[in-house]
Amino acid sequence: MSGSGTKFKKRDLQRYRKIYPYVRRQPRYVLQSEKEVTMEVGEITFTNTHVGTYIFQEYFQSAPTITGLSVEIPGNTSADVNVFVKSVSTTELHIETSQTFTGKVHFHAVRIAP
Repeated sequence: MSGSGTKFKKRDLQRYRKIYPYVRRQPRYVLQSEKEVTMEVGEITFTNTHVGTYIFQEYFQSAPTITGLSVEIPGNTSADVNVFVKSVSTTELHIETSQTFTGKVHFHAVRIAP
């Protein structure tokens, strides 16, 4: 999925309509993109293992792009490991680490429509 990208614009929903009240309302910002974006953020807990699986809650039309990061559990300093994606499909994600550890792996799964 190289070359796929989009821009997000920040819009204030309170200024979407031209209404000029005496007291100005607090802004409510939303992000709007030029393309369809599907995104899921999650974590996988590792307990003295090097393999983890996550089943997506969102529906992806094709395999998403994954970014992963290992995070230590307080009191444990064994999260100095490399995280890599073993396999990814439209329904699940398999992550492995370079060695066994106890901690969490946080990930972002993003799919931008062509």
